[in-house]
Formats: sequence, structure tokens, C-alpha cells
Amino acid sequence: MRARAAVFCLHDIVPEERLAEVEPTHRPYALTPAEFRALLMVAHAAGLRTVTAGQIPTELGQTFFCLTFDDGCASDYHEAFPALRELGMRATFFVVPSLVGRPGYVGWPELREMAAAGMEIGSHSLTHPFVHELDEAGVRREFGESKRLLEDRLGAAVRSASLPRGWEPPDFERIIEDLGYRVFCTSRVGWWHPGGRALAMPRIGVRRGMEPEEFAAIAAGVPRALWGLQAVDVAKNAAKACLGHAGWQRLRAPLLAWRGR
Repeated sequence: MRARAAVFCLHDIVPEERLAEVEPTHRPYALTPAEFRALLMVAHAAGLRTVTAGQIPTELGQTFFCLTFDDGCASDYHEAFPALRELGMRATFFVVPSLVGRPGYVGWPELREMAAAGMEIGSHSLTHPFVHELDEAGVRREFGESKRLLEDRLGAAVRSASLPRGWEPPDFERIIEDLGYRVFCTSRVGWWHPGGRALAMPRIGVRRGMEPEEFAAIAAGVPRALWGLQAVDVAKNAAKACLGHAGWQRLRAPLLAWRGR
């Protein structure tokens, strides 16, 4: 079997009693603390180790998986970080520097503490735009300036980034590499295979309702464990191609709101 590894994408962790406060279109992405801990525990029990996104290109085996968090929510520090540290796990947190310290988002002191404890801090752009709407100058501003700010405030090199919204424009990999990034995590569903394109790294979104057994199977690289999620991704991309960006957004909002209920 070809070596493979899972790179998971998570967002915020919200107590059950506060889920109703989360925007309906975002609610499917918000896990409760109990759901999050159950996923960590099942992977920990399986003996799988975690690595950060920046380490992945140097890994050759399939005894690892990667946890990434997008947006830089306050729960990264208050919920995810303590649970990860308790189990001796590492993760990558992709943050938006212009949002750091605002209500609902992690602050600079917390990010420095997380980095000192072995967590990787990466860029999720400067302002969280739809990336496919940017020209080259816009891409350089969003990912160059965010990298500069993070490195300045954290005192460490930033080599990893993730897609905020939309999809990558033409020649994106050349631009992002020129800015000094070595890993870029996309929204495409798939495994990471050693020797793959590190600047077009697939990820697996974790949503409410994912069973711990499914998470563990994907983390362990079990064949066919991704078939269902990949089929959904193919259908979604086909809808995007047919409807265009505006049409897809009109369809996506009610679908996510329905799923969030």
C-alpha cells in the first residue's frame, strides 16, 4: 500500500450550550469540547503520532497524522491547546494577524506560549479574503505581510500557510514559494503522499458528527476511509464549476445552515 498520511482541518471548539450562538453557516465546523477530546483520545489510543504541517514534507512513513486549525479562534488556546498538551500532541494553528487579539480570537501572548510549547503558528492570510479574486500583488500582500507580522511578533520563522477562502489562482505556488513558504494547505480532500506537492497539500475537514472511529481510520490511513468525503468533494467542485463562484455561494449558505441544524 502506498504510504499516506492525513492532514486534518479544524476550526473552533464551542461548548454545547453556546452552539446556538454560532452563525448557522459556520455551525457544522464547530466541535464541542467533548467531540474534540473524543477524536484525540481515539487517535492517541491507536498510537499514532502527530507532526506539524511544516514537518510533513520530511516525513517518509505513515505512522503520523497532522492537526491544523484555521482562523485563530480563541478556543485554539482555551480548548485545543490544553487538550493537545495533555496528550503530548502537536498541531499547526493558522491565524489571521489582523484578527489576533480581537474578541473571539487568540491573542499574541497566547500564540507565543503555544509556539514555545512546540505548536506551529502559520499564516491564514492577512485579512481572510477569497484568494481566487486576488491578483499577484494581492497574493503577495496577503501572504507576505501576514508572514512578516507573524515573524515579527513571534520571533520565529513562518514556513506554512493555509487557504482562507475560495481557491488558488494561477501561478499561486510560484508566488507563495517566492514569499518563503514551504507548505501550503488547501481545501481539497485527500491524503498526503510522501513526495507530493507540499505547496498544494490536501486536507480533510473535520465537522460535527464525525465519528471517532471514522477519524481514527482516516488518521491511520485505512484504505477506502476517505471515499465518502472525497465523493462529496467531487460533487462540490462540480457544482462550483457549473454555478460559478457567486452561484455556489448562494447555494452553499442554505446548505450549511441546514446541516448546522
